[in-house]
Amino acid sequence: MRSVVICLNGVLRPATNSDGIDPVGRQLYEALAKQFRVIILDESHAADTEHWLGVHSISGYAKAYTPPADFAPETVAEGRLRMLAAIRNANGADLVIEPNPTCAAEEIRAGYTVMLYAAPQYLMDIWHPDSPREPRAWDEIVAELDRQKKAKAQDTRLNGSDD
Repeated sequence: MRSVVICLNGVLRPATNSDGIDPVGRQLYEALAKQFRVIILDESHAADTEHWLGVHSISGYAKAYTPPADFAPETVAEGRLRMLAAIRNANGADLVIEPNPTCAAEEIRAGYTVMLYAAPQYLMDIWHPDSPREPRAWDEIVAELDRQKKAKAQDTRLNGSDD
């Protein structure tokens, strides 16, 4: 039986709600599970991955691959390729369902057959689950709140003036 690797983040787990499940991603998983041996690829700890899959009643997959504790790739694409190499050696990887266009390009260069899962919630790079997230500086948040208050005060639709 052929194997398909599905990246958990960005296919099953949407970027906009890390605790929820993408309904289209779930349908894709269920359709592929009928014809392929499904392997889940996730960057989280194994226990967290298994918990998330259990909470969302995702079963029937062959294996969930997660990185070892000392795993420290320099880029997301490098980490993905290293994990895919381990999957390919152990189970085969006939098809990869990938939400990250940069990773998809690298995987194709490495000889994988890749299907890019491009959900609309990933139109901006910062919305992608692999995007580095850093908290905004407090001064930046305060400045944005001040800007919005001024814009609201000047909006004639809200304050009833015709200036």
